[in-house]
Amino acid sequence: MAIQSVVDITLDLNNNSIANLDVGGFDYAEVQLVSPTGTVSFFTSSDAGAITGVSDGSAASATNFTVLSGIDLATAAAATTLATSGIVKFPNIAQFLRISGDAVQVTKAFVRLYKIN
Repeated sequence: MAIQSVVDITLDLNNNSIANLDVGGFDYAEVQLVSPTGTVSFFTSSDAGAITGVSDGSAASATNFTVLSGIDLATAAAATTLATSGIVKFPNIAQFLRISGDAVQVTKAFVRLYKIN
C-alpha cells in the first residue's frame, strides 16, 4: 500500500517565482510543470532555519539549499532544471524542496509526494 499527496504550486510560482515545500517523510517527489516561460531550478535542504528556544523552523524559513538532481521522466536523463513542460522525479531528497525560477510563469505546476508503506 502507498500514500500520495498532490500539491498545486501554480500560484506560488506565478506570484513569487518560488515554492518551498516540506517533503520530509515521503520517499520521493515528482514535479510537473506545464508551459514554463523560463527555466525552473530545483534545490533541497535539511536546514529548517530553526532558532534555538524560539522556533523549530519550517519550509518558509528553510535555508542553505543545494542543487537537487532528479530524473527527467521524458528522457531518463539527470535534471537540475526544467525549461519546458515535463516531469522530474526526485528519489533522494532532504526535508525541504525548493522550486524556483527568475520571474517564471507556468500554466500549471504540481508536486506529487509519494510514500511507500
